[in-house]
Amino acid sequence: MASKCVHCGSTAYGAGCSKSLNGLHLHNNDEKRCIYCGTSSYGTGCLQTPTRVHIHGHGANKCIYCGSTATGMGCKHSPTGSHEK
Repeated sequence: MASKCVHCGSTAYGAGCSKSLNGLHLHNNDEKRCIYCGTSSYGTGCLQTPTRVHIHGHGANKCIYCGSTATGMGCKHSPTGSHEK
């Protein structure tokens, strides 16, 4: 089953969502993919966010910024430096 944007229900990623405040489709229910662009990559390189950092959906007890199952400080991609799940 394809992931859908939480705002409009579309399966599209990136720009074009008429129901979100920033115009971006948001898929926050897939821990294997970036919520904005849909890639499986972690770290820098997301062209859809101002920070250029891929953010994955929640699930599988993984950090949304790096994919680690660690807790606490140590995530180099998180803006706070801590692993966020």
